[in-house]
Amino acid sequence: MNLRLSILLVVVLVIFGGTFLVLRFTDSNEPKSTSPWLYRIDEGDIIGLELVYQGNSVTYYRSPASLDWYIAGLSEGTADTPVFQERWGGTPLLLSGPRVTRPLADIIETPAEFGLEPPETEVTVHDRYGNKIKFHMGIPTPDKENQYARLVGDDTLFTVPIEWAQVVNNLAIDPPFGRLFRIDPRSALIVQFFHGEEQTRYVIEDGTGRWFLDGETPQLLDASAWAESLMMISSPRLDQILAHNIDDPTKYGLTEPDVTVVVIVRRDGEHAIEFHIGDQTPDGKSRYVSVAQGSLLSEDPNLYAVLNSRIDPILALATDPVLAE
Repeated sequence: MNLRLSILLVVVLVIFGGTFLVLRFTDSNEPKSTSPWLYRIDEGDIIGLELVYQGNSVTYYRSPASLDWYIAGLSEGTADTPVFQERWGGTPLLLSGPRVTRPLADIIETPAEFGLEPPETEVTVHDRYGNKIKFHMGIPTPDKENQYARLVGDDTLFTVPIEWAQVVNNLAIDPPFGRLFRIDPRSALIVQFFHGEEQTRYVIEDGTGRWFLDGETPQLLDASAWAESLMMISSPRLDQILAHNIDDPTKYGLTEPDVTVVVIVRRDGEHAIEFHIGDQTPDGKSRYVSVAQGSLLSEDPNLYAVLNSRIDPILALATDPVLAE
């Protein structure tokens, strides 16, 4: 055999053998450990959530034929309200399959020791087929990085990441009530109302942060009253989503709205958010409202209803400025 060919074959055999040995001793036949799931459910099948955290309870639901989630009335006589999608976002995904940090014990001998009897948090997840999954969460672990948890009907003690647990708990104590939009009030530069042929314009003074009613002679606003008003305008509550597409704005008084509100904000330059306040709803309890397309926000073709008790204070700012005395 040719000497060079023989040397080449030896080299190939050495490389092959070395590779085999490396793989043999570094690749264990034992399966790699992965964090198990507390439970698994398709997020698209979830239609209801019930949460109780330290005595605070709230229920969320949607129709199986709709993607709109609602917060059930928190007290007798209060209406159900849509969630604020910007905050609600991936909540169904969050609760579709929580991964546990690790299982700690097959049997929970003393549930109270882990805050599981009674539980700190109780969660029930409902699906479109009538099934429900219940789990409990207890107190944080000593290192404060996880929280004890158990699946109702299963005796295993688990821990879940505390960040995940806090998000779930916040759904009970700080529900994401529906908003037309949300901006940082500190970014507002101008708030302008158009009502009929009249205009009311509020502006911030550079350097001082004081707000004035604009005009030939600007008038200083009451700082406390205006701060409250600005918070309301920066995150206006909504009470109903009446339609996802406005068929005819004229029917709702939105072609020539009673009042148009424009907020100029500073965000990589100056941008505007505009919303329109139209006629009253047939029951006389609310007003039709729409957010103008082409605003700083993504396109919003929805038709909303906002209770008079929420919209009247905004309307008042168009005609009755909160001036300093």
